[in-house]
Amino acid sequence: MSLYPTFEELKVDQLLTEQNAAVSDAYASMACYMGLDLNNFHYDNHGELVPGPAPTSTHSEASSPYPAIQTPSIMSQPVTGSQTVAGAQQVAVPFGSGSRALVTPTGSAGEIKQGLRRVVVCKNSEGKVGVQLVSVDNGVFVSMVKRDSPAALGGLRFGDQIVSICGKLMAGKSGESAMKTLRKAPVNNIELVVRDRPFERTIMVNKSSSGNIGITLNDGEIIAIVADSSAARNGVLTKHQVVEVNGRNVMGMKDKELKELLHCNREPVQLTILPTVIYKHLVKRLLNNQIRKEMDRSDPSA
Repeated sequence: MSLYPTFEELKVDQLLTEQNAAVSDAYASMACYMGLDLNNFHYDNHGELVPGPAPTSTHSEASSPYPAIQTPSIMSQPVTGSQTVAGAQQVAVPFGSGSRALVTPTGSAGEIKQGLRRVVVCKNSEGKVGVQLVSVDNGVFVSMVKRDSPAALGGLRFGDQIVSICGKLMAGKSGESAMKTLRKAPVNNIELVVRDRPFERTIMVNKSSSGNIGITLNDGEIIAIVADSSAARNGVLTKHQVVEVNGRNVMGMKDKELKELLHCNREPVQLTILPTVIYKHLVKRLLNNQIRKEMDRSDPSA
């Protein structure tokens, strides 16, 4: 998928992509101009453009004082927005003042990226996307992603902010209003603009010789941190909820199960944590049994 720092730049990229697709065939290739095949011309030793293929040289191409004739393009390296595809590699696209965007692969699974991305989902046979939305501070956020639902397959995660649904901005909307917009959306090609979990952060921690990372849990909430542990050294805070371990959702797990998961997981361990006060607001309308049994727990690295 592609990430964008602002909603406006996402829309600009979308327009540029559409324009580039529309005009890509509107201009003749400069390799064949006015009936002349420019590949049959070359620069001689005096810098003159003369007919005939370039003579074979034993020197490297970089040593030539004159550039080779290349076919120009209308837009150099156009940035293309992409749809979220389950299992596809993600890319981050930071925009700058220049005309090109730098595309770099994302890091580990479950890593939170700054910027906006497009997610295209559909409805299942029951006419549902498989997501619950709530409002926090005049924004709309994902509070539930059902297992094996279109939302889960599309890459939506607990805590994601929904900026727009099918072009309609969600700023200031209630969770009920956002769900109503989603229900009225077509069956296919439901376009969501999403910001990665703005209230959450990821922290990498290592295990001690006994296999512990140095936190004490109560219903998934961090209530104490062991002195001089990896958790203490890496800035883990109390009054925070553990929502993911190595990118996999652990909400609703019993503390014993979560401790076993942390103990058995590979090292280092990536924790995704969220302030407890925000967590409780997001899940206040969900039943514990619903979170435990229905929440998507797929492995993003699979």
